[in-house]
Amino acid sequence: MNRTHFSMQITEALINHYAQTSGDYNPIHLDKQAALSLGLPEKIAHGMLTLALSARLLTPILAKGLCVERFKIKMLQPVYVNDTIEVTIQAVDETNHSYRLIGFKQTSLKKVLQGKIKLNHLS
Repeated sequence: MNRTHFSMQITEALINHYAQTSGDYNPIHLDKQAALSLGLPEKIAHGMLTLALSARLLTPILAKGLCVERFKIKMLQPVYVNDTIEVTIQAVDETNHSYRLIGFKQTSLKKVLQGKIKLNHLS
């Protein structure tokens, strides 16, 4: 695997479902007025929702008998309702099982997250 990616639109239904699943009912995710009062243009997706979506790219790799040793992600800017994000995972050093993860807002190609993943064989 050299590089793989997926894209997904962040919908209100997805954010609401994540709030129910995670128990994170912070108003900036669920109430546009609360988001506006903090200077945001729209409700924002949970950072952990964006991370969880990006992690689904690891499934084919983990199926090969590897597990996550380190997962370091930096959130660079918010993802808003109705944004479409594209997340890419790319091998940096396949013999060392090191990968780079990058997420972009497709509408503006602004980077929303970046990180590194180090995998190891299951013991």
